[in-house]
Amino acid sequence: MANTELERFIQAIADDHGLATGIKTLGSHYDIVAYANIRGYAITLAEWGRYLAMDWLQTSDADLASVHRADPAHWSWAFRQLSRWRALLMDGAEAEGMLGSADFAVARNESVAQPASAPAPTLTDAEKDAALASFIQLVKTRPDLKDQVKSARNQDEVIGLAQAQGFAIDSLTLLRSWSQVSDFSKPTWFGWFDD
Repeated sequence: MANTELERFIQAIADDHGLATGIKTLGSHYDIVAYANIRGYAITLAEWGRYLAMDWLQTSDADLASVHRADPAHWSWAFRQLSRWRALLMDGAEAEGMLGSADFAVARNESVAQPASAPAPTLTDAEKDAALASFIQLVKTRPDLKDQVKSARNQDEVIGLAQAQGFAIDSLTLLRSWSQVSDFSKPTWFGWFDD
């Protein structure tokens, strides 16, 4: 059973547009609890977590997937966390602010018992460095790819882009080259475009 302060806070977000507007900038459960307390609703992180768990147990698989795929940097993240708050989102907002699918499971129609292919050869550091240099050159010649790299939020996204183009690099490869192209004040890949 949720405490009355928590219930009051949840309902206040649904009823008070001004209060609801305040959660648009929140990107974590800690932030939501802090916001509630700042607004005079004495709730704890544990109470919030339990309430979420109970709400999520009663949520459809599709809605639960949308809760977990919500981008914490998007204004709609906090609204997606509770079923009562999801109802506040306008029609059409369901597709905005979502991260890509993380479902990398084997497709149901594929056989799991397929023979394993030979393990990929282990590349040396020099080979990975050469692959990174080649990827950087490719990026400089392809504006579409350059835009994707520049908008990457973290190194894993950059590594994924490189691997999708057939370049076997990893985080250590990026780290080794970082000092050559950056003053360490910005992400590794930003220095690639300083010509």
